[in-house]
Amino acid sequence: MSALKRIVVFASGSGSTFAYLYDEGRDDFEISALFCNRVEAGVREKARQRGVPVVDIKADGKWKETLRQLKPDLICLAGYLKAIPEDIVEAFRGKILNVHPALLPKFGGKGFYGHHVHEAVIQSAQAISGATVHRVDEGIDTGSILAQSVVEVRPDMDADSLAAAVQAVEKPLFLNTIRKVLEEEA
Repeated sequence: MSALKRIVVFASGSGSTFAYLYDEGRDDFEISALFCNRVEAGVREKARQRGVPVVDIKADGKWKETLRQLKPDLICLAGYLKAIPEDIVEAFRGKILNVHPALLPKFGGKGFYGHHVHEAVIQSAQAISGATVHRVDEGIDTGSILAQSVVEVRPDMDADSLAAAVQAVEKPLFLNTIRKVLEEEA
């Protein structure tokens, strides 16, 4: 039996996507570490509960060195609300994936994250929204698209109900895309 592939997750929020990836993907890959930039983020506790080491990006001046030493097969951004430094993008070119709560290229880029995305979709009266998994490049939400999942935007939806609908497809889309990318690199 071959060793599991190693991924690291970057996250800034509650950690629901991190927990989903860990719980549903543990037969397919190992999450070697969580990199987090917010002390109060709920994802930290979810990582601790699962025995995943947490690297505090703000407090650990050597986090980039730690990341390089881990030699992850993939870096997965799961609600990470900060741009990845260009030297890290370059060092891990093609190996950084992000999940975005809209159908890119629409509603992507600076300022389009979390609830802001869903509010913009509702305000612009879109018929569909969804989730996108893409490779990370030097831009914000500009890397090559690997997978998308569509959600119908019903007339009775508000930003909260749209967010719930997108999150329901976003997590399995991200997990399945991670699996596929890891298989292709095997």
